[in-house]
Amino acid sequence: MKKIATILSLFLVLYFWSVSPILAQSKVIERAITNGVEAKTIVMLLLLPLLATLVSVMHYILGVSGYGIFVPTMIAVALSATGIAGGLILFGAILMISILSNLILKRLKLHFWPVRALGLVFISVGVFGLMVISTGLKMVDISNISIFPVLFMILLAEEFTRTQLVKSKKEAIKLTLGTLGLAILGAVLMGWQGVAEVVLRYPEAIIVVTVVINLMVGNYTGIRLMEIKRFKKAIRKK
Repeated sequence: MKKIATILSLFLVLYFWSVSPILAQSKVIERAITNGVEAKTIVMLLLLPLLATLVSVMHYILGVSGYGIFVPTMIAVALSATGIAGGLILFGAILMISILSNLILKRLKLHFWPVRALGLVFISVGVFGLMVISTGLKMVDISNISIFPVLFMILLAEEFTRTQLVKSKKEAIKLTLGTLGLAILGAVLMGWQGVAEVVLRYPEAIIVVTVVINLMVGNYTGIRLMEIKRFKKAIRKK
């Protein structure tokens, strides 16, 4: 009961703060857009906590795991910038180049960091080549993407390599697929025009919903939905 009361109290405080005509963030957003701040940037900033919340819900309630909470969120931003198809092609190319470069550099028996630095040489040249090739393709063009989505993709490829070395190839594939699945879901959410309009019109509601959901998930003690089959025999039937 104490936790429920805390949640309700916080919800009421946030609600009255959000509807305050003095502190209403929607007015601040309107002024920011008038002063030259891009609406897309504001939407992405306000959606980042919501995307992280989505990853949290998928992990604790459904049981879908990825590389933490920030990597799927950043990959979602990258996919939103590149497009899901282009982003997946880009990541596939970076991952393949990373694996091949590791196989080649492994024969040199160098220290770990120099190997990673040399691996970036292969990745940089490979991504540049992919950009040049994509300019001639009509279906997917990744030639105009910025450096940040590329860096996020490289980060995920590095996590795959690290997990493969520390744990196992199976675990690396599982976490990578989970991360991509969460990122795709987040990218779809960010690309939905209706969501962008709600964020710009009712930013306070987004903040309140994000806080309340995290408080609820943070107190969740039940079994994850994907683990029901695994622990089915251990669950007592009432």
